Amino acid sequence: MIDSGDAGLEPGAIRVPADAATLRRLCVEFRRDLLELTARSGTGSSHLGGELSLVEILAVLFFHTLRLDPKIPEWAGRDRFLLSKGHASAAMYVAMAWRGFFPRERLFDSFNRPHGILQEHVNMDTPGAEIPTGSLGMGLSAGAGMAWGARHRVRQHGVPPVGVFAVLSDGECTAGQTWEAAMAAGQFGLDNLVAIVDDNDRFVTGPRNRVMTLEPFAAKWAAFGWHVAEVDGHDLPAIVEVLAQARRPETAPGKPRVILAHTVKGKGVSFMEASDGWHAGNLTAEQYQAAMAEVTR
Repeated sequence: MIDSGDAGLEPGAIRVPADAATLRRLCVEFRRDLLELTARSGTGSSHLGGELSLVEILAVLFFHTLRLDPKIPEWAGRDRFLLSKGHASAAMYVAMAWRGFFPRERLFDSFNRPHGILQEHVNMDTPGAEIPTGSLGMGLSAGAGMAWGARHRVRQHGVPPVGVFAVLSDGECTAGQTWEAAMAAGQFGLDNLVAIVDDNDRFVTGPRNRVMTLEPFAAKWAAFGWHVAEVDGHDLPAIVEVLAQARRPETAPGKPRVILAHTVKGKGVSFMEASDGWHAGNLTAEQYQAAMAEVTR
């Protein structure tokens, strides 16, 4: 069961509950850095569409919700964060850099480069990364295992409880392994597990319901024994509140929690928004300038 406070945690086990103005400013900076990172990456590209749709979610997680100590990335009392949609790694890297896990300069000289600590699919070279991800569908299984282990440590050793937060894509919710993990989490009553689905309605090959419908999406999760909430994935106050509710023990005792975050692929850049062509891509000089002008307005 997730403890909503910091009682019993050693000093330095920090949550930084940023105010609304700070979170808004962080979202601007995140989008700027995503564009700059893409332009300077070893391949000149990233998975921009699904990275831009995650910005508000990651800003709230890293600067309001998660208990982390960037100076001690493996601190035992930390919340565990898993980016199951690991191809959108650049969004996580930007959030982690601003949170202090590594120098921000690494965003611009280490992404998708030989021996760089920031690869396009998350790997263990990145300080603070919990697992390697990229093969979609694996993150929720790992998260369920971590959540079960954390609860076991509370019961057996009396250590402070931790939460496990996994960000999934809607696309990976067509994978069988996702639903096997969902079934197991419900069976074992993992109420310290929170899944956040970046529901941007776009797969790599087109609109979700044209490729593989997930409806009734919320009802499927509920049928597997999950507490379900939905939110506008770009509404910062709403995200703050839904994540706060998700980690409260009294919200749904004995049930894992899933948040269906309705987002826009490519959010913040008009020529990328809801576009199938920007799942991944390279920016021309003209596109870079136009996009940067939009996100800094």
